[in-house]
Amino acid sequence: MAVEFQWPWVGIAIPCVLISVLSYGSHWFVLRHHMDKADQIKFQAYVSVIWITYLIAIWKNPGTPPKNFNPKVGEWRRWCKKCENYKPERTHHCRSCNQCVLKMDHHCPWTNNCVGHENFPHFLRFVVSVVVTTGWLLIELFKRLVQYYEDRNLPSYLIDKREMFAVIFLLPIDLFVFATITILLGRCIINLIFKGMTQIEVWEKERIEQQFYSERMWAQIRQNYFKLYKKPLPELTSWNHDSRYYDELAQKEDELDELEETQTSFELHEHQLQQEEHNDNQESLVPKSFTMDDIVFPYDYGLWSNLIQACGYPWMWLMPLGGPRGNGYVFPPNEYVEEDQLGLPWPPDGGHQEISVINNQPDFDDLLTDDHTIRPQDLGPLRRRLDPRLNLSRKEWMNEMGETLNDFGVDVDAEAYDKEDIIPTN
Repeated sequence: MAVEFQWPWVGIAIPCVLISVLSYGSHWFVLRHHMDKADQIKFQAYVSVIWITYLIAIWKNPGTPPKNFNPKVGEWRRWCKKCENYKPERTHHCRSCNQCVLKMDHHCPWTNNCVGHENFPHFLRFVVSVVVTTGWLLIELFKRLVQYYEDRNLPSYLIDKREMFAVIFLLPIDLFVFATITILLGRCIINLIFKGMTQIEVWEKERIEQQFYSERMWAQIRQNYFKLYKKPLPELTSWNHDSRYYDELAQKEDELDELEETQTSFELHEHQLQQEEHNDNQESLVPKSFTMDDIVFPYDYGLWSNLIQACGYPWMWLMPLGGPRGNGYVFPPNEYVEEDQLGLPWPPDGGHQEISVINNQPDFDDLLTDDHTIRPQDLGPLRRRLDPRLNLSRKEWMNEMGETLNDFGVDVDAEAYDKEDIIPTN
């Protein structure tokens, strides 16, 4: 979950103190006694790279949409109430920066700036430089710690007390910074390079996956399809029947676990037959032969293309002002959209579900039998109804880590749902 400070300058002051203490403190008390001049100069050069990339990450604007932007046919028409302008695809309004951010990844409190299309390469260079430098320092400090252990039988006056205290003090701090920034770097690489997704889009995909079997979401998808193509949504089929089978199997296993927890006396085989009969008799808006794997994310171009688009061409990677490729508000779909049966822009439900589906689920008391147990065929409806996130709106939904859109810096109050729609093809 994102950190938020009452005074934004605190988020910049803390990294500055950490960089200064770890780099100059370790150099003065430890490294200058055990490194040759060439390595000391190299270490300080790495520290200088941290300062330069950090300042650029703070200063560089993440990118804003052009004035009077108009979306194209087949795209979502999203209106920002605060900027009074339409937002391009993958764009969100940041409540801290008070602007719409192109290809917004998240708002970083440690730079007091959003990470978006224009400054992602600078942010990534800063993160990489921190990982490399703190990793090198971690090795040097650990060497000193091993040396202290080997010299444990020496008289105490032969050991530099200030140096030993500095190693004991700096080593856990450096380890903490190295570990946390390495995790952040891994998250950035996995999401944006391997998946072609921003952190917000990963969150969006998790939301769709969790609400995939909800009537409300599919009612919205069917309405969006009709608005775009002026015809009802056709029957959807899965290219991977095994995936559907295992999804249903996992769902049944969860229901069987709940069955055991309620201490019912029905046999498992009888429960499966009754549950299947119950599902067959219940009409649903959710396609029976369609899985989450069949929904195509249109901005994943492959590992190398994702890297080029996010960070620019290879000869730009080490340049302090090297930027990304593209303008940040036009993203051609990948080749897999031709196989996308929905044919809707991302996200397919539009990010909001204004349709209200009638809840025919009975009350909990009505599900109880005379001996105060729950019938196996009622576990499915009860499980869906008790899931607190199943029918939550996009504004309220949270992922497994408890993150909402607010935690990424998105200003959901700036979204004008009454002015949002999809531009039809004809």
